[in-house]
Amino acid sequence: MADSVENWESIIQKTVRSSEGNLIGNVDAVDESSILVSTEGGRTRYRIPKHIVEGFDGHQVSLNIEKIKLERFKGGEAEGFREVK
Repeated sequence: MADSVENWESIIQKTVRSSEGNLIGNVDAVDESSILVSTEGGRTRYRIPKHIVEGFDGHQVSLNIEKIKLERFKGGEAEGFREVK
């Protein structure tokens, strides 16, 4: 659950994996309710609600959702994160 991440800022630039272990991308930013994840090369961006984050082991972020189900979280370029650095 999201409670397993104590410091959300610490996951920025960390690798993200789906529930079945597939590489999703890297965390670019966080806000109050979501994390922004970009695939390698930045072609696809996801705005993933924090409740989807299962945990963080210090090196990578684990999601509690399969990669195929992430389609609904696809967003535009830095959508909703323009002010976040």
